[in-house]
Amino acid sequence: MSKILNNIKLYFSFLQASLKEMLVYRLDFIVGIISQIITQAVEVIFIFIVFQNTENLAGWSFKQVLLLYGITLISVGIKTFCTDGLYEFGPKYIKEGEFDKILLRPVHPLISIFGSTKEFVAMGYLVLGIAITIMMLIELSIPITVVLILKILFFSIIGAIIISAINTIFSIASFWTYRSNEVIWSFDRIYTLAQYPLDIYSAVIKILITFILPFAFVAYYPTMSYLGMNKYMIYISPIVAVILWIIAVKVWNLALNKYRSTGS
Repeated sequence: MSKILNNIKLYFSFLQASLKEMLVYRLDFIVGIISQIITQAVEVIFIFIVFQNTENLAGWSFKQVLLLYGITLISVGIKTFCTDGLYEFGPKYIKEGEFDKILLRPVHPLISIFGSTKEFVAMGYLVLGIAITIMMLIELSIPITVVLILKILFFSIIGAIIISAINTIFSIASFWTYRSNEVIWSFDRIYTLAQYPLDIYSAVIKILITFILPFAFVAYYPTMSYLGMNKYMIYISPIVAVILWIIAVKVWNLALNKYRSTGS
């Protein structure tokens, strides 16, 4: 347990150092946040356009789908803020030889890589996600209680952990291709399928995002719980997160044993 706590402490130390580095260029930091908000606002407009041609999606109203979207953005924002250093694993650490330096540190390499994230523009995801979530809770007449706020916070973090675990699993491709950003992005974007009600998809897609790449547990099942549609599936999310991280660490360690330095 003490080793885990030390790793967590080191992770936040690395993250703090990265944040200080980012804030040296504050204008760029602010512009990045604004650009992320604008980008995600375009997706909100897309959802609005979809509902101009239908009253509901698999029984979900416009406001309910927006709540799902807002909850998704919160998890994605947390994930992006905390672990997107993984995207640079191949092109920066492996290809340029920086990984050898990390291996000299008395801490698991993933801690250093996660802590070196430069994606603090993820604050844009968080700001928009929180704003949409609050507005839709009010619009849907869902009482905003302390319990609900803590519940949304907890399961949003769990959702971020699930996405991070999936990204970690696919990042092992970098040990051979040096292109973690493209590989991770290809699978990471599958989470967008879970921004909409699962009943609009075929059985194959449902199986994919529930059992194979379980993005449905990031926000879909939690949102169903907040809406009173399904009160129990949400509690499987922490179990999914733990299982995924056990798999991710074991797979990553196996790939790490195959690592050969790029040389000088």
